[in-house]
Amino acid sequence: MIDSRKTLAWLVVVSTLISSLAAASISTLAQDNSPCTGINYVGFGCGAFKFVRVEQNKPFMAQRTVTSVGYSSDRTNKTIQWTEHVARDSFGRIRFGQSEAFNPPNAIDRILMPNHEIEKNVIPDYGSGPLVVIFDCFNGKSTVLEPGPQVAHVIQTCNTLPPFQQSSQPYARPVTMILSAKVPPNILIEDLGYKEVEGIMARGIRRTVLGTDKDGEWKGRAITVWESWMSDDLAITVLYVHSDLRKQTESRSSLTNIRRVEPESALFQIPPNYNVSHFTQ
Repeated sequence: MIDSRKTLAWLVVVSTLISSLAAASISTLAQDNSPCTGINYVGFGCGAFKFVRVEQNKPFMAQRTVTSVGYSSDRTNKTIQWTEHVARDSFGRIRFGQSEAFNPPNAIDRILMPNHEIEKNVIPDYGSGPLVVIFDCFNGKSTVLEPGPQVAHVIQTCNTLPPFQQSSQPYARPVTMILSAKVPPNILIEDLGYKEVEGIMARGIRRTVLGTDKDGEWKGRAITVWESWMSDDLAITVLYVHSDLRKQTESRSSLTNIRRVEPESALFQIPPNYNVSHFTQ
């Protein structure tokens, strides 16, 4: 288990590399219509969601609210609240609908809090306004809708690439594995057990990083805390909280108004009269 700063640095490198590769791939495809890139970027994106997993026969609809508390460049306190609507149907298709772009005051939020990143590669100039992202992972397709100009960007993986495979592991397994992992003495792992969160039974885990000699007056004190409440039943993270006690910042992602219903199929289709751009990767 590496410390939080190394973890953040690793996430920054990986996120930058993935975004650069995907952006380059899509840009090249738009220019020369190459039949196949050899890398399943749609499949990779489908397997990298942070707060909801691609699973069939687990339909639901909910609202995801992200609250970010941080500081502006003039060091004044700044709180941003951002929402998106999330839906997953029985076919495992996932739809994210947002009314505006996510622009948090904290750098770490730009890495840890978004649930999907493909629109930044498909529409690099996108600044604000409503946006809808639809993942049809089992069919190797992602669709980005711009309701304003009524434009749809469809990315399809080529047939030679392996299809997306649903994970056979419990949703919370990557996190619960740390309960039995050997960690440094300044990292505390707590199993918070089970409780009902937003009407969903979820398991909670808290990871606390204590300051060491190099942290001066913070030695032995909690400096960073992560807390997750995850539901294996719905394969979602109902609540996630990240706190930096030294910087006095907090980031919170919560799913609310969770309904175990089958979303209307029209939500996963391109509305009529949209101009459609197709890319094959």
